[in-house]
Amino acid sequence: MGTKHRIRFVDVITLGVASMVGLVLLAGVVPRMRQNARRSSCEMNLQQVGLALHNYHSAYSMMPMGCGGTSSGSADEPTLGNANRLSPLVGLTPFMEQQRLWEKISNPLRANGEVFPSMGPVPWFDPKVYTPWNERPEVLVCPADPTAKDFPTVASYTINYGDAVMNVGASPLEEMPPYGRTPGALRGMFGYQMVFRFRDVLDGLSNTLLMSEARIGGVRVAKNIPELIERPAVCIDVHEDDQTKYWPEGRGACWADGSLLSVGVQTILPPNSRSATSEKGELEGVMSASSLHGEGAHVLMADGAVRFASSSIDVGDQDSPSVAEGHLDNGKTLPPGGKSPYGVWGAMGTRAARDRFDPSELSEPVRTFTEEELAEFAKFELETWHAAKGTGKIQARQVDLTDKGVLVLMSEQGAIRRLALSKFSSQDAYRAVETHRQRKQEEAKLLVEHLSTQLELLEDKQFETFAREWVAFGDGQQGGHPSGVAMIAGMLRTQRGALITVYDQLLATLKTANPEVLEKLPEALAAGRGPFSWAFVDGHWKLVFDARMNQRGGRQPIQFMRAMEAADDPFGGR
Repeated sequence: MGTKHRIRFVDVITLGVASMVGLVLLAGVVPRMRQNARRSSCEMNLQQVGLALHNYHSAYSMMPMGCGGTSSGSADEPTLGNANRLSPLVGLTPFMEQQRLWEKISNPLRANGEVFPSMGPVPWFDPKVYTPWNERPEVLVCPADPTAKDFPTVASYTINYGDAVMNVGASPLEEMPPYGRTPGALRGMFGYQMVFRFRDVLDGLSNTLLMSEARIGGVRVAKNIPELIERPAVCIDVHEDDQTKYWPEGRGACWADGSLLSVGVQTILPPNSRSATSEKGELEGVMSASSLHGEGAHVLMADGAVRFASSSIDVGDQDSPSVAEGHLDNGKTLPPGGKSPYGVWGAMGTRAARDRFDPSELSEPVRTFTEEELAEFAKFELETWHAAKGTGKIQARQVDLTDKGVLVLMSEQGAIRRLALSKFSSQDAYRAVETHRQRKQEEAKLLVEHLSTQLELLEDKQFETFAREWVAFGDGQQGGHPSGVAMIAGMLRTQRGALITVYDQLLATLKTANPEVLEKLPEALAAGRGPFSWAFVDGHWKLVFDARMNQRGGRQPIQFMRAMEAADDPFGGR
């Protein structure tokens, strides 16, 4: 009986280690696949909202108002109306397969002893009493945002209020400024009690933003901030001040509220930047796009296309004053009608400023680099890069070349910039591709060398040397501590045979794999989350020991094996 149990124990260990190849490849890919799936679902949601907007425009020959509804009502008098605060999303409900919800809103509703008028009370009225405000359509929620359940009335998708700060939002009528609003100063596709049409878009539908993502929770919005109109970048500065006050629920409120704070976004600061409102509260502010999909956010263009705007997108001069009625602020603002001072991002927010941009400026989500990676990039050769058209050129180091044809460069000063490969001369583009290919080959060659060295140590039973020089812990710590060395050496000794088999398999794969697999294998090995994986530490590919392995059940290797067998493409989602 004891022998049987020992055999089974060894079998389990062997199975766990033998499945490591698949586990490493799969476990590194599965999180990415899930992330990609959520990103795709978010994109599809935004496309559906875009289709609803187009159907609305087809039905009524105009876009819904940025803030509309009945002209009376307040939180103290809910039966009188909604104070002109309804968002465009309310009017879209029947076009988003929410006819039942629309019927509730568009007709008088009796609830909790009150009879609410058609189009409901103010959007910030208690949603537990007026229940339609608590019935947020699921299509308005990004599946990657875990805070959606904590803020059940807030939408993930926000409407484009343009690149201006002054008078773009909404406040109670008694707080409205005497000078009102003009279409020329409201640069986006939506405006308070204003209606715009596709024919008003002089910049081209493919160049003009309709909507953008904005995170539901975890966003701090500073309030009562002066000088936002004169210098929107002050929004960034105040978030570093301990004296700054914030709106208690971030952008909060309700998907049905058309205010800037609730469902608005501006193309002033780049995606995932800070947000703030002025001393006039929700009337004026700087509300930034944001997402949980990496460095940037999905955006919906007026032609219905969904793209990804990177946080590194060109934003021009962040210290430039905002566009507004210039005479209203003693000449401190820019006059309406001109091009946006906020670069490509600002141009996307204007509908009629004759602003154009190259769609290649929009890219896929990008990742940030660690300080260690940036230090390595700084060692690369500084090269001259020539523009595809004209005589322009820049000095920069090649960092990476993505699958989407985006070249990642580091300037001489250390700034990271991403540009489409098509922007460069054919000679430079060819050089970039060849450099990328050579680096991947060198990386795979280095991996082979290090795995071979580790295999030799195992074959020679030099477990202490292996543990001391070629092992790191899963928490990022080195395995050089004497107690750690002894523990790892003992484990290596126990699983020596199975590990040798795994190393043989990996080396055979590396020597026979096609270039595409070779490119992705090092990354997959580094992303492994199994009992063992590999990490590139201090210039060496080291075996990673997960100290939590002993806490895992014996069934986990089997689960991974089944997942591996079910995967058609272990490198899928890339």
